[in-house]
Amino acid sequence: MSTAGNKPAIRLLLLVGDRYGGNCTMGGNKLSILDKFRSFGWDLTLAGVEKTASPCPFAAERGAVPLDLNCTVSEIDDVAAFDGISVLPGPAFRGLIESPHALALIKTGFEQGLVVSGWCRGVRVLAAADVVRGKDVVCHSDDRAFIEQAGGIFVGHDHPPVIDGTVVTGARSYHYRAKNAEAIKKAMAQRLGAQ
Repeated sequence: MSTAGNKPAIRLLLLVGDRYGGNCTMGGNKLSILDKFRSFGWDLTLAGVEKTASPCPFAAERGAVPLDLNCTVSEIDDVAAFDGISVLPGPAFRGLIESPHALALIKTGFEQGLVVSGWCRGVRVLAAADVVRGKDVVCHSDDRAFIEQAGGIFVGHDHPPVIDGTVVTGARSYHYRAKNAEAIKKAMAQRLGAQ
């Protein structure tokens, strides 16, 4: 595990859906999501239902390639080894939503006080794991009904990220990329400061 000074690095479990969004690895004129988290000095573990994740068609057309993940969600025995869980953006999450192991990781992490976050359509996975009940949620407008059925409170799509307890949600992953990452960092600092 990497360290920053005498403090151990924050360990973040990144869950990747059926296809990952271009903002995960492609920067454009700003850091990609993965590079932004790395700039914090965090120890990242990428996991999905499968060991490899393909890019969404938009990202693939722009040169993104399949990602080799560190592990599958079923290989993770102890979510307490992490400080937070973040569901990365992408267009499809059927695999994670249908994975009892993935949903249990998120739910258990939430119950143990880990920071749990969802980017873009990844908030659907948080809803399926039953961690948005009573929480303010930023998501796509067409995901509103799904979030509200899970007891979440839709606050908008074209909206900065929201921190509600240890749950962080954000949309518009390109426009709000840095703000979403900073919100997760802030929630992580609040969680670790409270321990």
